[in-house]
Formats: sequence, structure tokens, C-alpha cells
Amino acid sequence: MRKENSPCPPSLSPLGSDMAIFCLLCGKRFQAQPALQQHMEVHAGVRSYICSECNRTFPSHTALKRHLRSHTAGDHPYECEFCGSCFRDENTLKGHKRIHTGEKPYECNGCGKRFSLKHQLETHYRVHTGEKPFECKLCHQRSRDYSAMIKHLRTHNGASPYQCTICLEYCPSLSAMQKHMKGHRPEDIPPDWRIEKTYLYLCYV
Repeated sequence: MRKENSPCPPSLSPLGSDMAIFCLLCGKRFQAQPALQQHMEVHAGVRSYICSECNRTFPSHTALKRHLRSHTAGDHPYECEFCGSCFRDENTLKGHKRIHTGEKPYECNGCGKRFSLKHQLETHYRVHTGEKPFECKLCHQRSRDYSAMIKHLRTHNGASPYQCTICLEYCPSLSAMQKHMKGHRPEDIPPDWRIEKTYLYLCYV
């Protein structure tokens, strides 16, 4: 049950052209509030979208649309057996599936650490080169990786780092919050769960 005086994330003002929305649970970026709200259903475990062709269920309309391409073939005939995402060619699908299988074919020449995707290796390699391409537009602090910059941006609005907006529990880290969210069931979501109460923040871009 929510307490009347429990802290909640601030209400959102309309987005300007220089603003972006990020999900605090996974860092995914969105340009519109409805897209984020639909995305939050994934974290809450809601699987209410059913494929009329094969009866598989999906956590969002977007995921269902991706899956439906596998039935109609078209431009994206290659479907991931793990999540239903569809791709134009077999090589792209193969790279995507490494996220699910744990295969790590990309090795760092500097330390031998291995990665599933090429861009993960490129991000890691900045540890060795010292490159910091991500800059905070508010204080000009720089970071070598995107997720660290996301974490830094939260310090500007004074928000407590990891708070569940379903039960208002605080978690000490992103991984702890992700584990916590998996414990919620669809019925735990308050009936008045609106975009103002989803776990997000705004930042300048």
C-alpha cells in the first residue's frame, strides 16, 4: 500500500525538442511518454499481447509486432526463438542471439576480456585508451560509457537513485532494482499507474 507522504518521482512537463526520456531500470531511451509507459510493462512482467497466429504472448505491442513479421515474412523473415524479435538477414539474427546464449566471440586485445557484441568491446576498449566521448550538457563531466553517464545525470535532479515506483522500495544498485522488479506481478501495479509514476528521468540532449 502506498503511503501518503512517500516520495514520488516528479510530474513531467511536456517534452521540448532538447529533451529525452530514459527508463531508469535499463537506460533505454524514448522520444515520447506513451512509448516509455508501454515499455515499463516489460519490467512489470505484463504479457497481455497474444499472437492470433500461434497464441504466443508478448509483454508489449511492439514485441508482438516484431513477432508477427515472422508469419508474414516480408522484410524481416528471421525470428529469434528466444524473444520473438525479427531481422532482415541471418547474420544479424546470429549476432542478436548471442545476448541470449552467452556466446562471446569478441576479445579485447588489451586484456583478453570477451564480449557478445562488437559495440560492447568498443565501449570496453575505452578503458585502455582513456577516451570519454559522453559529456553531460549540464556540468560538462565526461564518461567513457553510456550507462555511467545515465547514472551521473540523475545527480542533477536530486532524485534518489533506485526507487521502485510500484511499491516505493529503495534498492542500492541497478542490478538490485532489476531483480526487485522481476518479483512484481501484474496485479501489483496500482490502478492509477500513469506516466508520472513510471521509473524514468529526463535529461538534456
